[in-house]
Parts: sequence; C-alpha cells; structure tokens
Amino acid sequence: MQESTSQEGIRLLFDEFSNDIYRYALFTLHDEAEAKDVVQEVFFRAFKQWENFRGESSYKTWLLSIARNYMYDLMRRRKTREKYLDHVPAPSVSTPNDFAEDMIVLRESLAQLKDSYRQVILLRHLEDLPVNEVADILGWTEGKVRTTLHRALKRLRELMEERG
Repeated sequence: MQESTSQEGIRLLFDEFSNDIYRYALFTLHDEAEAKDVVQEVFFRAFKQWENFRGESSYKTWLLSIARNYMYDLMRRRKTREKYLDHVPAPSVSTPNDFAEDMIVLRESLAQLKDSYRQVILLRHLEDLPVNEVADILGWTEGKVRTTLHRALKRLRELMEERG
C-alpha cells in the first residue's frame, strides 16, 4: 500500500516539476540527453527517498536539491574544466534572429561562469525561486545567496558585453 502512495506522489511531482528539472539540468550541463537522464535519475532517487522527505522545504526545492547533487556528481567525474566546456553544443540556428543570437550569447556566457555563480543565477532567475529556497538548495545563508547573485550577475553582464 505504501509503495502505491509513493508511486502516485512521484507521478504527480513528475507532472508538475519535470520541466523545471529538465530546464535546470540543460542550462547546467548544456546537453539535452544528459538533462533528460538527470530528470529520470532525480525522480528515481525521489521515489527511493520518499519516506525520508520531512516536509521542511517545498517539493520543488527538494527535487532541485536532488538534481543539483546528482549533477555535481556528474561534473566531478569529468576530468577537467575544459572537458566540461567542450560539451557545450553549438546551437543550430538556420536563420538566426536577435532572440536566437541573444540566447546563444547567454548560454555561452553562463557556461563561462564559475559553477557557484551559474547555480545561483539558474536557481534564482531561471527557476524563479525565492532567496530562502535557493539558500536551502545550495546549503548557503540567504546573505551569501544575495552577495553571490550580485557578483554573478555583474560577471555575466561583463561576459555578455565581451561577446557582443
């Protein structure tokens, strides 16, 4: 009986948050196939840990924390920073327009940021999480989130200006 409850819960969470997890993974890893794998792994791990969820955070925060930890494991397995950047796919745009060009510049600039900067920007602005939830996911204080976010956005602007 308990297993069917957790299966239904995970199914509902998947319907509600799988796109958020995918988007977070895609902007972190820059690889569609890996992002899809992350989504599967996150919900598999959430199913296994269902009984351990204490409700101290929202389900979205819990799932994004699982995603973040799993992606860190993936990135740690990569030998060098250069190898990580080599996995950024070249976007295929047959007729580039301003929006597509802006997205390319944004994606490449995000890839150039150090990991802590990229993570805080993605969680705060892409996932639109409040500062306290970002702090929970990253294991930081709210003050550190605000300070790091300020520095990260400043660096992102610099990188984007360098790229045009």
